[in-house]
Amino acid sequence: MIKTIYKIFILFYFVILFIVIVSSLNFFNQIRFFTNVSSSMTPEIQKGAVVVVKKQLDYKKGDIISYYGEKVNNIDIITHRIVDIGGNVYTTKGDANQLADRELVIPRLVIGEVVLIIPQVGYLIMFSKTHSGNLFLIIFPAILIVCIELIKMFKVINNFKQ
Repeated sequence: MIKTIYKIFILFYFVILFIVIVSSLNFFNQIRFFTNVSSSMTPEIQKGAVVVVKKQLDYKKGDIISYYGEKVNNIDIITHRIVDIGGNVYTTKGDANQLADRELVIPRLVIGEVVLIIPQVGYLIMFSKTHSGNLFLIIFPAILIVCIELIKMFKVINNFKQ
């Protein structure tokens, strides 16, 4: 029973580690992962979902895109739907918003089109990036695994001596 729980714990630990690492990677500047932190795209994309974004050559009306937006002295990544294309700019809008965004999006600011939505995983990623999350999801499990392995080694050594 304990061996099964230990195996499940190890599997869970590595799955979490894999999700956190993959979410921070940039695959050849073509595929990126972002955590949706707002409700502006509800019901299509819930808050806390992870969106997988792929760079495209062109975009059309109705595509959901992630792009760099300016948010009071820092850069923010926004995921909204293209509602109009005029000239060389995109007009975007969150599905849950009443009005289109005031800022027009120029093509060089577009990161890519949303190709996959993974619900709820973003909460785990956001938590893992906090100090408490690092402690709870990475450091504490690693220490626990090392302690369990040390206990196993001491048992083997004691059995060998007897």
